[in-house]
Amino acid sequence: LDEFAFRFYQELDYNLECESGTKIKEQMKVLPDVVIPGNFPEYTSRRVHVAEWIDGEKLSQSTADDVGALVNLGVITYLTQLLDF
Repeated sequence: LDEFAFRFYQELDYNLECESGTKIKEQMKVLPDVVIPGNFPEYTSRRVHVAEWIDGEKLSQSTADDVGALVNLGVITYLTQLLDF
């Protein structure tokens, strides 16, 4: 329970979230089709996380052809995170 509470509390610390976002944005530069929003650490605090807004479409609004390509990209992105970093 203590480990759960510690990890849960960490998830709510937006300074850590901002650091993670900055790190993953740098790491995912190897995948040009993956867009990670920029973070603004100068405006972020433990309770407020400020990141770039990215326009896009919901997966549910994509065509069947797009969904297949996006699923493949998702798998590649996941494996890149898992195996390379």
